[in-house]
Amino acid sequence: MDERQAVTIIGAGPAGMAAAIHLQRAGLAPLLLERNVFGGLLRYGYWIENYPGFPEGIKGDKLAALFHHHLLSVGGKVTSATVQRVDRDTDHTFTVTTSQGTVQSDAVIVATGTRPCTIDIPGLRGLEGISAFYDLFELYKVAGGHDRILVYGGGDAAFDQAIRLNDEGHEVTIQCRSVPRCLPLLRERASMRGIPLVEHMPIVGARMGYNGTVLDMGREGSMIVDKVLLACGREPRVEILSPELLPQNNASPPASSVPGLFLAGDVVGGTERQVGIAIGSGISSAMKAEKYVDGR
Repeated sequence: MDERQAVTIIGAGPAGMAAAIHLQRAGLAPLLLERNVFGGLLRYGYWIENYPGFPEGIKGDKLAALFHHHLLSVGGKVTSATVQRVDRDTDHTFTVTTSQGTVQSDAVIVATGTRPCTIDIPGLRGLEGISAFYDLFELYKVAGGHDRILVYGGGDAAFDQAIRLNDEGHEVTIQCRSVPRCLPLLRERASMRGIPLVEHMPIVGARMGYNGTVLDMGREGSMIVDKVLLACGREPRVEILSPELLPQNNASPPASSVPGLFLAGDVVGGTERQVGIAIGSGISSAMKAEKYVDGR
């Protein structure tokens, strides 16, 4: 892959694909890199109802496929590669090191999204990837047809994933450390499906038992489940940036003041993680990158 690019985009979620579409139409033919499958977290959104143009709603994977089709229609494409590091050279050129080689780029758009916040629960780390998961995709790799699944969290993502798992035939319970913070509509839909909701009950320990995973609730007793999905917040995925490119003020969400480096989508969205916001952020970053490249 050793090559030179005007603009390299890292991450083919909604923000990355929107940026690529704009730059492709502007004649810059950006390199769009993605380590997994295009679409990002949107692919796992059960039902998207707040994206304009789809008044009846649309499944996340179908909306992601439409974005990808749009990208292909203007001559763009997604290149499969894992980005390992982004550096900036003395001549202000960026070096993007990937699993397929290195890329020299005048500008870089980082649309890498977020990763789940980990939780410090005794015994939990030894169960990760076996019966405890931070990612719905990873859970699907080992899920059976009718599992007892505890979704631990109270935000929109927790309830959306719980509803999806319930509709797929699993026996789901939602448990919150405090109170739910999700949209009232999602809470209502979970209730209509008969999904139990447990509030004000943190998990204080976890271990593998004879009949499943035992979750210790302290004085409230314990619960035995087949799987636990941990949905307790997310944080920006910026570890690929070299230290000199990272924000120096520990801002959350991070912001970049490095000329030619633009952060787009959920990686800078904070708690405002919506498809429409990510699309606008990606296009805004693309326009800034286009102007920056023209200036060089």
